[in-house]
Amino acid sequence: MAQYTVIVTDHVFQSFEAETEILAAVEAKLEVLQCKSAAELVPQVADAHGLLNTYLPGIGAPVFDAAPELKAVVRYGIGLDTIDIAEATKRGIAVANVPDYCINEVADHALAHFLSLARKLPLSDRKVRAGEWSLSYVKPVKPLQTMRAGILGFGRIGRALAARLKPFVAEVTFFDPFVQVECEGCQPLAFDDLLATCDAVFVQCPATPETRHLLNRDAFAKTTRQPLLINCARGEIVETDAVVWALENGKLAGAGLDLLEDENAVVKHDHPLKHFDNVLLTPHSAWFSDAAIPELQRRAAEEMA
Repeated sequence: MAQYTVIVTDHVFQSFEAETEILAAVEAKLEVLQCKSAAELVPQVADAHGLLNTYLPGIGAPVFDAAPELKAVVRYGIGLDTIDIAEATKRGIAVANVPDYCINEVADHALAHFLSLARKLPLSDRKVRAGEWSLSYVKPVKPLQTMRAGILGFGRIGRALAARLKPFVAEVTFFDPFVQVECEGCQPLAFDDLLATCDAVFVQCPATPETRHLLNRDAFAKTTRQPLLINCARGEIVETDAVVWALENGKLAGAGLDLLEDENAVVKHDHPLKHFDNVLLTPHSAWFSDAAIPELQRRAAEEMA
């Protein structure tokens, strides 16, 4: 008989064979839920010793209050913005993530967004399908080898992205308050300097209270080279209304967004972002590959065990 209970709060997975096997080895049983809110989760956690969390936000005081036996929360992913770490720490609840999975997938996806927009592939595809065969709608196009790229956040993914960008562009720079010296051949810049001097701005920093709306109207007003914006990090870092403003006012040459501040507001409605030929939208798929999901499930279960 199992001594421990581990609950999956929500998921995007087809099976849980890896978790079941790994947790059984430490006498823990797995219960799989698909909660839509923290309030829905609260009545289910009275006997929980561990939580495996995917996207469900609000893993904080109300959940912890309802789970007196809770010892650990593990996030299926890199970011920890769904979990109140301070509240967990006060209660002696361990919090963990899987910090080094999908590094290559996200870096590849960000590069793909950049190359697609820089070469105006989405626009060209739409025009050709509509019966227009011309260079007129492609012009102007900046040569990649003259462009300066700036990466916001220089952790594992930021550095992997930098390595991919170097063969294409003239220079790769970065802003990261925790890395203030040259790193892997890339020069650090102040935030304002990066915005003012780069032809492409990549968002790869974590979502924190300090980075919420880091890229807002004031930030975009500082751009001088009409950069491309690529966000494969977190939606709330980039203020959606400010992106629309920047595109309308020539402060951005285009935007590649794998995440959105409010996905439903864009996806389910006739949002202005859908009407720009220089906007490329993907459904938070940067992390995904056939190999990424089983690796994520295995690593999260091992952290819990």
